[in-house]
Amino acid sequence: MNSHRYNDHNQITSLTPFQKSKTAFLIEGLDTFDAENKPYHIDEWDFSTSHKVGVRYDPVVTFSATKSEYVNKIQDALYKFYHYSKIKSSSPLSVRMMDALKTALQHVADCLEGTEWRNLENNRKWKSFLRKLKHKNLGRGSVEKVVSVLNKLAECGELSLYVDAKELRKCAQKNESKQHVAIPHRLYQHIMHRALETVEKYHPYRHEISNVIGEAYDIKRRVDAGEKLVTDGRGSGRELSMAPNAIDKRVRSAIKCITHDIPDFKVDLQGSTLSDILVSCLIVVQGFSGVRIGEASSLNQSSASKVTVNGKKVTVLTGETTKGHNAKPKVVTWQSHPVVEAALELAHQMLESSRVWYQKDVDEKEALGVAGGYTSEVILHMRKQLESAFLVPQVTRQNSNNYIFTPWKALKRFIKKLDYKATIGDVEEFNMLNPTRDGELTVGGTYSSLTSHDFRRTFAVFFVRYGFGTASGIKFQFKHQNINMSGYYANNAELAQMNDLLMDEDILEELKEAGIDLGVDVFDEIYNQSEHLSGAAGEKIMQDRMKKLEVGESIIMTREEIEENIRRGNFHIMQLPSGAYCTNGSCDRVCGTLSFRAEIKECEHKVVTDKGAKVIAKQRERLIVKFTNLNTGDPLKSSILTGLKQKIQVEELTLKAHEIPYQPFNDDIILNSAS
Repeated sequence: MNSHRYNDHNQITSLTPFQKSKTAFLIEGLDTFDAENKPYHIDEWDFSTSHKVGVRYDPVVTFSATKSEYVNKIQDALYKFYHYSKIKSSSPLSVRMMDALKTALQHVADCLEGTEWRNLENNRKWKSFLRKLKHKNLGRGSVEKVVSVLNKLAECGELSLYVDAKELRKCAQKNESKQHVAIPHRLYQHIMHRALETVEKYHPYRHEISNVIGEAYDIKRRVDAGEKLVTDGRGSGRELSMAPNAIDKRVRSAIKCITHDIPDFKVDLQGSTLSDILVSCLIVVQGFSGVRIGEASSLNQSSASKVTVNGKKVTVLTGETTKGHNAKPKVVTWQSHPVVEAALELAHQMLESSRVWYQKDVDEKEALGVAGGYTSEVILHMRKQLESAFLVPQVTRQNSNNYIFTPWKALKRFIKKLDYKATIGDVEEFNMLNPTRDGELTVGGTYSSLTSHDFRRTFAVFFVRYGFGTASGIKFQFKHQNINMSGYYANNAELAQMNDLLMDEDILEELKEAGIDLGVDVFDEIYNQSEHLSGAAGEKIMQDRMKKLEVGESIIMTREEIEENIRRGNFHIMQLPSGAYCTNGSCDRVCGTLSFRAEIKECEHKVVTDKGAKVIAKQRERLIVKFTNLNTGDPLKSSILTGLKQKIQVEELTLKAHEIPYQPFNDDIILNSAS
């Protein structure tokens, strides 16, 4: 057992001077007094005076949903955990950890049917506890929290023995833990295209949006105050009804009279159109930076700036993260694209009138002071939230102390309106990228369970597999210009060396893992799926296959073996624009980027699979069209035509090797008489 136990120090003999309060739990020794009702037995604990949290989160732990018969004992345990952590560690438990432990204690109490924690030391009750925990069907993460909370009960002396963690873990769901989704590239293209379209459409109207919404808020205030907006005409002389329904009717009627020139924009107090625009802004920010939802909430119109890297201007975002810092906010930087600056400007500036409304709300809370439950730290945190670009757009429905936009419903509505129907190719790609979610996307359907958290993984996977604006990459457009992030890796290396920038290293790790996943898929295609292989390296692999077959050896290489070789650095792969692959990890030629073949000798590291050969076949068709359009007899184009013809005919060798039907190309280059 752990020798460090929670001490009953600073014992208090009387609770008379201590009133119940949201911060009473911060005072040491209150648990030692023998009283049923302790000062910290209250429905909310306020950590604002002792902890800093991310802008998206509240610095409180609430107990309103905790079962009344268990709540006091759960609070007693949490109180011990908190003060023991201050003794054991340089920093106490974070607010989010305390909240998670509260939930875990509730699970324990449910399965134990009480809060006499020492009953777990009874073998019969322990077995009953395990059966009920298994019946709860909790995920692995939730069961791990139960393991953690029972260990903490032992550390604090509430249990005399540490529990059997293996037995507890057997109670978790058998289902494999599911990774965040990587969106298939065609669906991702449609999502990003629609979001970019929305940002481009409304960015010029961002101030007008704020103004007309401000008019609607003003109407709401005046009607609520009993002001008569219509002073002449039918019924104007009647006494105003102040019934809620009558007020709503007058507000809606007056708002309909607001005129504006904003396209496809409905002015109302429900904020549905604002939510739709805001979620598009969020998609653009996450889609072109890889920030998490909590990190995006720390951004505003001033977060984007430009730094010079190798003579080029690179857009960076500066915000806060709580990841990996004991949930304490820390300023970090992400490389991004100028389009994100426009998205942040739109989000921030169109909500300016909402921000003013909320500022008045916070002013009123500040006037109530500590007596009203608002410490100066709580007020400071709320004012910090109001600096965010992503505020709750429905001001009349906002009734908590948290003003940050929750995007889940708006994101579902965005996907529904997108009305994208998944193809067979989308489903195959989804299952390949998300093996733990096989079957969740069906042909003709869409992925309606998409969350904001999925954009970070998709950013990494999409960037590695398809690039942003690279020669082989899929391009997005904004204001008729291509979005290009092709220097991302080189820029990150430079940015990381700048003393004033702390980069988000996790996103680079995500990119690395996405690269390994891609490598496994490609080598699996090369070794196990493609019936034919061409190119110098491809032919060598085919020869090795034949030799193994002749001696009766297996020619299949498992994905696990492939991954191990990639991680050890034995396998290297690069996807070429031509559809072929290069197996040379230090190659700087990038073959196939030109419209004609400049290499006299084919690269010895080139591999073409059946899938790649189909890409080459389509490229060959485009080259034939290009040749035909240029073949007008202009002598200045003869050398280009010669190169095109050579490349078309060389690609025929690849098609032949992969048994793809084609019509041999033998068109002559036209030379007019003048030439």
